[in-house]
Amino acid sequence: MMTENSQDNTLLKETWRQELRPVFLKLLLISFFINLLALAAPIFVLQVYDRVVFHAGVTTLQGLVIGMVLVLIFDAILKVTRVTSFQLISARNELKLTERIFKQLFALPLIRMEEQPLWYWQSLFQDANLVRNVLGGATAALVIDLPFALLFMLITFVIAPPVAWLFVIALIFFIVLAVFSQQTMQRKTKDERPFVQQRENMMADILTARETVKMFDLGSYWLQKQNDLQVKTVTAAMARGRSTDYFRIISQSSSLLFTVTLTSVGALAILEQEMTIGALIAVNMLGSRLISPFIQLVEHWRSFAQFHKALNRLDGFFKLSQDKTEHVLDIPVKQGKITLQAVFFSYNKQQNPAIAGLDGAIGPNGLHLFMGRNGSGKSTLLKLISGLYPPAKGKISLDQADLRQFSNSQLHQHIGYLPQTIALFQGSIYENITMGMEQCEQQDVFDIAKKIQLHELVSILPMGYETVLREAGKGVSGGLIQKIALIRTLIRKPKILLLDEPSNNLDSDSEKALVSYLSEYAENNTVIVATHSPVFIQSASSIVVLEQGKVAIAGDAKAVLQQLETQKNNNEQ
Repeated sequence: MMTENSQDNTLLKETWRQELRPVFLKLLLISFFINLLALAAPIFVLQVYDRVVFHAGVTTLQGLVIGMVLVLIFDAILKVTRVTSFQLISARNELKLTERIFKQLFALPLIRMEEQPLWYWQSLFQDANLVRNVLGGATAALVIDLPFALLFMLITFVIAPPVAWLFVIALIFFIVLAVFSQQTMQRKTKDERPFVQQRENMMADILTARETVKMFDLGSYWLQKQNDLQVKTVTAAMARGRSTDYFRIISQSSSLLFTVTLTSVGALAILEQEMTIGALIAVNMLGSRLISPFIQLVEHWRSFAQFHKALNRLDGFFKLSQDKTEHVLDIPVKQGKITLQAVFFSYNKQQNPAIAGLDGAIGPNGLHLFMGRNGSGKSTLLKLISGLYPPAKGKISLDQADLRQFSNSQLHQHIGYLPQTIALFQGSIYENITMGMEQCEQQDVFDIAKKIQLHELVSILPMGYETVLREAGKGVSGGLIQKIALIRTLIRKPKILLLDEPSNNLDSDSEKALVSYLSEYAENNTVIVATHSPVFIQSASSIVVLEQGKVAIAGDAKAVLQQLETQKNNNEQ
């Protein structure tokens, strides 16, 4: 399972090894010179006050100014180089990370993907973007610059020993403040997170079911729930925001207090002739340079916390088990026979098995029907046979080869599956039909489309097969959507064809045309259909009646229909 508390930041280690470490020395060297050049301004001020002003050294001033101009130019070049390096690293890392997320997401078992809501999977890409922003932004530069604060503190012991102890106290104070702020912000963010997740879940549900919301005028109902949840979310966000503001105010006020204290103690040291005015002004500039990263550290802790959580979520995601995605041997499938041996499946441990100990064989060839009441296990069994769900116990074989021997791509070359819920993609009709196919003859599409009465529907459209569908096929009829989904499955010509209520949204003529095509197709292939349609029943080779995940009746279609008729008559008596 995915957790946010995992301490094994594998992703961070891989990022460090592959992306950051090769250029870290370069960035560290650049940062060293940037911070070294930052000493030029305090030293310039020190020299001007102590040498130029008191000794009227105009020539010295000219030399110092020329030197500072060169320093500023070189400093700007180094900073641009560092920023560019950070951006290139983060961009390259995001590209690789996003590609890896896609590959892992597509390799996950379907049942694992169904365990989390839609927004969760979308948030993984937001996490990738967050990682890029941290690795390529001011936060990463801050982490590299922090160690150089010690350099500035050492310089103060050289040029202004009487006030150097103040830097040690300030350094300790801001480190403690940063750690305390991190713990507080982590706690506040954790309190806010559940309300944010509930709101995201609710909005995803509303937008997914927007047609139902409009049809039953549920806007007011969901508005009230949204307002109640929003109050809780805003309250938690305000508590976190107050903590952020408090720590920011404390850090800024402490910085001013440090400046006042440093100036006051330095003034006393000047009166005691223990240091010069130039030294005091120089250490004030150094103090700003030393304290500034720690003030930023206090303010950046939320970014660090989010970065850490994003890495943990991505680590957990990448550790999830995958479907078999690679294969060494090409396992031949010639017969198209499905065999089930003591197959069990349950969606969770608290529920009764959806499939409870099924045994039997289907095929090769023929048109076979799964029948039964709602919840009897028809759709679940189709998903098990298709390999989308793995059985909890038992074995499913394709031509005597366990489905687990096949890679995901191999399996779906031999098995075609049409779910009950149709999903189309934004794009043309032709693109939706042939999507993912390396080769597809245009004439094959037209031939099958004519046989299931799709071609005539598409031909009357102004753009024909190039008609662009909107999200989920919105804007066209349900019958057209159903036929597009059907031909998308049929065009691949699988040896095993699994169809879940394929005649949904079809008129009687279209249904008869589909059954005619499937009957012909079933002469050399195995076709399994979950349906109660009388048209399918008349053409079926065999029927399996399921009840609570078990086989109630199975056998030749005519024999099963006779048993069902006998049971019906007995019940009526």
